[in-house]
Amino acid sequence: MVMGAGAVGSYYGALLARAGHDVTLIARGEHLTELERAGRVTVREPDGNTWSAPVRAFPRPGPPAPDLVIVTVKSHHTVDAATGLRDCVAASTAVLSLQNGVENVARLNEVLGRDDVLGGQAFVGLRITTPGVVDHQAEGRVGFGDPRAPDGDLARRVAGIVGSAWNVTLSDDITHDLWNKLLWNIGFNAMCAVTGATSGETLAVPESEALVRGAMQELVRVAARNGVTLTREAVDGMAAFNPQLRDYRPSTAQDIAAGKPVERDAICGFVVREADRLGTDAPVNRVLDGLLALQEARATGAIADALARLDRMDAAPGGPDADPAG
Repeated sequence: MVMGAGAVGSYYGALLARAGHDVTLIARGEHLTELERAGRVTVREPDGNTWSAPVRAFPRPGPPAPDLVIVTVKSHHTVDAATGLRDCVAASTAVLSLQNGVENVARLNEVLGRDDVLGGQAFVGLRITTPGVVDHQAEGRVGFGDPRAPDGDLARRVAGIVGSAWNVTLSDDITHDLWNKLLWNIGFNAMCAVTGATSGETLAVPESEALVRGAMQELVRVAARNGVTLTREAVDGMAAFNPQLRDYRPSTAQDIAAGKPVERDAICGFVVREADRLGTDAPVNRVLDGLLALQEARATGAIADALARLDRMDAAPGGPDADPAG
């Protein structure tokens, strides 16, 4: 079962279905409607070729308990997703988080009342522009592991399920790897969302490249205070120009364009929150987070309520235009 089958969940679910697994996608909106109608998910590859695989699609999870649940919801939906899963996962069901950020494993464990949720990361460029169809734009590799026991039986069992379908590596330190993957998201997601630039374009201008690296360096400092070492080589690698991602707009930019809430709390907002908790500062991420909050409010329509509130304040007695002299 894939919980939260947007682009990422639909793609990796489709790969499993193509390999012969019985796959259920939990989706919503027009994408769900098309998946229910067709009974299949279609993937369009970078060269234009397409393929499809049979899936079942539902708006919410239900019995029977699956062998594996792959959680791919946006980070701000993690708690709700876990709540929805509580009554349909068994003790034997493996749970794999394939999400942005470094806090989702703990959140899933807490809500599900367990301690064995696996952490994972997907290096892939995907988008959905047509319901039922996933555009695969770049890369596609996955790394996952067990934060408790890198060489444990659970991680190996899940690798046995997905290994024939995915380009997958079993991590011996998934906690570090999740922080390391966050470097890329910190550098590019908010930048592209607030500017409209592609990830390649942000590196083409020295001043914006400096901001990409500055945002990453702030995560390096926060990670160190959390006992995780991110190297200069890791920053250089994540900030390097990647021809496959030259014209790619990350998921945060795609969500802004689609009028959806974004993963601020898991990306730039996380760095700001951690910096405040640790008594340090993260000026680049603080500016990006503020600009991303503005773009999110505009994209989702919340800006209208904010403006109406300002209008009411302005019109109230003693408002900004009141004459202090009476």
